[in-house]
Amino acid sequence: MRPGPAKQFDPEHAIERARDLFWRRGFDGTGIADLEAALGVGRKSLYDTFGNKRSLYLRALDHYGRTVVAAICGGLERPDGSALANLERVLTKLAGHHGSGASLGCLLGVGLAQVERDDREVVAALRAGLTRLEDAFELGLRRARKAGEVRADLRTRDAARQLTALVQGLALLGRVAESPAAARAAVRAALDGLRA
Repeated sequence: MRPGPAKQFDPEHAIERARDLFWRRGFDGTGIADLEAALGVGRKSLYDTFGNKRSLYLRALDHYGRTVVAAICGGLERPDGSALANLERVLTKLAGHHGSGASLGCLLGVGLAQVERDDREVVAALRAGLTRLEDAFELGLRRARKAGEVRADLRTRDAARQLTALVQGLALLGRVAESPAAARAAVRAALDGLRA
């Protein structure tokens, strides 16, 4: 049996395009016809390569984790310089982005708003992304506490969860924000509550 013809598209690039479409419209708001148009592939190629829409969504969530979430975590986990300065830099950048009026929010947050709790695979993928953020915040906060940059009595896991909730809130509000002022004020208040 001879192999079929070579793919006429790059599956990784297609996943990135699907990620962006799910990010804008959510899983529920994205139809197969929308994916065909955004990816520039026919329905048969889409199904042959990715399975169904849900399988492609899971791949898009994984891609988001490997790119967007990983970049945020990389900024928080930098081993050089001040851990508090790293935290402030990442949060300030996110506040500016999510207050710009052009923010899509966060693919995780969009997914959280739509996921059915009994869809264990999607729930696990969303939780994994949030846990990755939480872990990065906690690592940075532990470094900052060791350096005396944050309160000595700070419960780093609890604070990491609070910051994860903050960035998710900023991302969702960013979908309708008129300016970054409110987001920056929220970040300043959060940081002020952490400082030594």
